[in-house]
Amino acid sequence: MKPIPDRRAFLKGLGVSLAKPTLESLGAASPATAPKRLGVIGTYLGFHQSDFFPQQSGRDYTLSPVLQPLAPFREEMTVFSGLDHRGRNGHEGWKAWMTGKATGSVSMDQLVADAVGDQTRFASLQVTCGRPPSDARVSFTREGVALPMIGRPSVLYQTLFRSDSDKARMEYLLNSNASVLDGVLDEAKSLQRRVSSTDKRKMDEYLASVRDVEKKLQKQRAWLNRPTPKVDYDLPEFDPVAPDLSLECESIMYDLMALALTTDSTRVLTFLVPGWSQVFDINGRKLSAGYHGLSHHGNDPDKVAEYNSVGKEHVKRLAGFLDHLKAHKDADGQPLLNSTSVLFGSGMGDSNTHDNSNLPTLLAGGGWRHGAHHQIDRAAGNRLLGDLYLTLMQRMGVKVNSFAGAKHNLHEALL
Repeated sequence: MKPIPDRRAFLKGLGVSLAKPTLESLGAASPATAPKRLGVIGTYLGFHQSDFFPQQSGRDYTLSPVLQPLAPFREEMTVFSGLDHRGRNGHEGWKAWMTGKATGSVSMDQLVADAVGDQTRFASLQVTCGRPPSDARVSFTREGVALPMIGRPSVLYQTLFRSDSDKARMEYLLNSNASVLDGVLDEAKSLQRRVSSTDKRKMDEYLASVRDVEKKLQKQRAWLNRPTPKVDYDLPEFDPVAPDLSLECESIMYDLMALALTTDSTRVLTFLVPGWSQVFDINGRKLSAGYHGLSHHGNDPDKVAEYNSVGKEHVKRLAGFLDHLKAHKDADGQPLLNSTSVLFGSGMGDSNTHDNSNLPTLLAGGGWRHGAHHQIDRAAGNRLLGDLYLTLMQRMGVKVNSFAGAKHNLHEALL
């Protein structure tokens, strides 16, 4: 029998990673009510902007070199240039990609998860490859706490498709941790009576988080009696999480993400595509430097070309993910891609200078009006990346009229 982990550590994990399942039946959606889904995919080291963005705007644009693998999806995707949050530069500013602010804000995907997450086993899933650097975070709670990411394919697979023995172990942990949660609440309430007014506000937030954990415990227990989906997928013998194998890991994570959406295990996914010092072997040739070093290319043509080759590999894997979604049907009998909005881009605009303006942004699927490159006049200042997020959130049923300084939307580009 596998050893039982420390209960307090386990409970801490529940507080930030367990989803909020519903107590209603999981029956298939009726026609004309196929659920909407959201996938958010960010590449940590971005792209070479002039090789990512098409040179022409409108529908008659020519696909840029890096986006060539997406040619089969030209009419099912839209490219945006000129969008950003007018925020902080540098790697620290990456954390603002989904929030609009580098610290203390909720991310767009979690607002969507709050709106639709009670309908599935997992309100949302956060995925990466390996262990990212501390600045590389995508999803944040309403309290501004970064959500942990699953970095091993085997762990994501086990999370999605638990065996009966895994479920029995989980039931034991959930039941035994109820008393631990009671103790945490009592301790927090006692401390709350002895702190300053400033600290009291922090304690109120903490207590709200603990109560949220309690709700998640109750709902997760309810899901244990429901059968997990059965899938035919062979994991590799080992997790390719070593940095130089992250492209292989990326492919597997995309496969598992597609399965998560196909089985309706979740309707909100985020994927941080890693980027640090990997020395990739692409098309049988080892690159001259690590990925992070190539991102600081100094406009050297040879380094830019190698940096682009890595970017193109990321785009190839995105195309494979879109292929998966297109091959499966939703509740209306339409390709799953039609009801899944896939946002692809980066919180890094120009990695060479750590400039986080004009962020690479592409939207695929979701049933939007696609097929164009929209060049936003950044100097005009009347559209932000948050406007695109508003359109996505409103489509997913989130009641929100402003986000990250944006007060409009981009309906005119997509509807």
